[in-house]
Amino acid sequence: MSDPSLTARYNNPKKRSLPKKTRNWLIAAALSVGVAGAAYFGFSNYTAIQAQDIEFEVVSATQAKAIVAVEYNAKHRVQCDIRAMNESKAIVGYETVLLDPGEATGHITQRLDVDLHTDNLATTVGVESCYEVPQEYKG
Repeated sequence: MSDPSLTARYNNPKKRSLPKKTRNWLIAAALSVGVAGAAYFGFSNYTAIQAQDIEFEVVSATQAKAIVAVEYNAKHRVQCDIRAMNESKAIVGYETVLLDPGEATGHITQRLDVDLHTDNLATTVGVESCYEVPQEYKG
């Protein structure tokens, strides 16, 4: 059992460890990379487009209206999806609205009045999502 090759392989008493200063620098570098990566992923998902339901009205079993406010950067082209749902949360109407960039600058809030055709009687109508689309997007 005291074969020198086994002792060298599994229990080498002359194991070299990193100097304490080098080890501390490596730990600090790894933590810095981790914090920078978390900050990047946290801020890269940030979108400056916000949509809010203001009001909705169910006109009939085949028609509904929604009023939504969309805040976005005026130089971007934005697309918003408005949906109507029935009492079992099934989508019964859907409309896509494309907001082209205008002459204004900075963040603007635009109020949208949207008429939706519905397949069944809707119980709720509102904005599903708003997102930036490329300038050359035809919609």
